[in-house]
Amino acid sequence: GMAERLLPRAEVERLVGFKRSAIYARMAAGTFPLPLRDPETGAVRWLESEIRAWIAEAAKSWPRGGTLAGTGGDPGKKAA
Repeated sequence: GMAERLLPRAEVERLVGFKRSAIYARMAAGTFPLPLRDPETGAVRWLESEIRAWIAEAAKSWPRGGTLAGTGGDPGKKAA
């Protein structure tokens, strides 16, 4: 399989398309993978496999839709 990678928050944000506030809100709600914390520096890193699995699950289970009806659930979303 693919070698595991540790991803910094900026790369997680890029992969899932959420900003920090939305990621942390989902972590608090138990709906987003929790990162590992480097015991030496305190830096947090996510396992790439867990982020990719989360994306795959969203692709399977999230409803499709192009209207604004479903935008209320993301506290980190700002209007463009």
